[in-house]
Formats: sequence, C-alpha cells, structure tokens
Amino acid sequence: MMRLRQFVPLLIAVAMLTTTVMAQDPPPQPVGRGRRVSPPQPQQPQTDEYFVGAWTFTWIGRESPVSVGPRAGTLTYLRKSTGALDLRAEGKIDGGAAFTETGSAVWNADKKTIAWVERLSTGLELRSAGDWSSPIGIRAESEPVKAGSQTVRVRRLYSILSPQSYMVTEEISLNGGPFQRLGNGRFHRVYSAK
Repeated sequence: MMRLRQFVPLLIAVAMLTTTVMAQDPPPQPVGRGRRVSPPQPQQPQTDEYFVGAWTFTWIGRESPVSVGPRAGTLTYLRKSTGALDLRAEGKIDGGAAFTETGSAVWNADKKTIAWVERLSTGLELRSAGDWSSPIGIRAESEPVKAGSQTVRVRRLYSILSPQSYMVTEEISLNGGPFQRLGNGRFHRVYSAK
C-alpha cells in the first residue's frame, strides 16, 4: 500500500499531461498531396474555339531557320467554311522590319488534337501535331523540315493561362540533335470572332 501511494502523484501528473496534450489543436496538415484539398481551379475547355479571334503577342528569342528573332504583332484565327481555322500573323521584328506568316489549324475533338500548317516568314513550311488532352496546355512537335543543309524540328508548349491569355515556349532541334530553347511568346486576346 505504501508503494502505491508513492506512485499516485506520478499517475496524476501523467493523466494531467495526457489531457493537456489531447486538448491542444491537431498539428497542421500538409498542403498538396496531404489531407487538405485544394479548391477547384477553373480550366479552359479544350476546343479550337479558344483560338478564334485576334491576339496581340510579343515573342522573345533568337534567330534561327524558323524565327526572325524578337518580334511583336497580331495573330488572328478565323473560322473557314470547312471548319478549319485560317491564321495570319503580322507585325514587326526588332529593328522595325515587317513580317507576315500564314497557315491553318484543324481540330480533332475526339482525339483532342490540333494540327497546324504554318508558312513562316523565313520561307519554311512547318507542320505540327499538338496534343491537348490536358486542359492546362498543348504539347506540339513539328515534322522534320529541311532548311538549307540542316534538318529542323520544333517543339512547342502552349500554356493555357486564361480565356484571354496563353504562353508559348519554343524549342528547336537541328540535325537530330537535342532540343534547345529557342524563345517564348505571350499572347493576349484583343477580341473574339464569335
């Protein structure tokens, strides 16, 4: 009995400590993959209607067989009677010279793909296939094309930021070499031709 009386204060202290710890707020939960759920994020529906209209743009990058270097202008997508889109880019390069590029785009809603044919100001015709299965962006890569003695491929990532804005990151591969950063562009909607 004497020994039990010696442990009573210790048992009371342990009980009080346990009650105090249990009464405290739970530890913060990890953000992201933990238990806390992120609020829903608005996403742009995947359709070529997104592009229809006029966009102002600035493109920063280096000269190459597919690019005349830094430039700014307007890119317009117009719906054709066939359902495809016509595109036309007009603007000025650094130094003030004017440039024009034209092309077309065809959307496949079932596969969520878009195919571009572009006639660039450098004289090349670039054919690219893009995958828009992710609502946040389009990954596109061109077929190889000859530019003088070089074989060129272009890879682009279209980051869909909002209904009024997207970015393009462009990379180039020369003669089968690794892709290297070519430049990037920012596009802002001027109007929608709906």
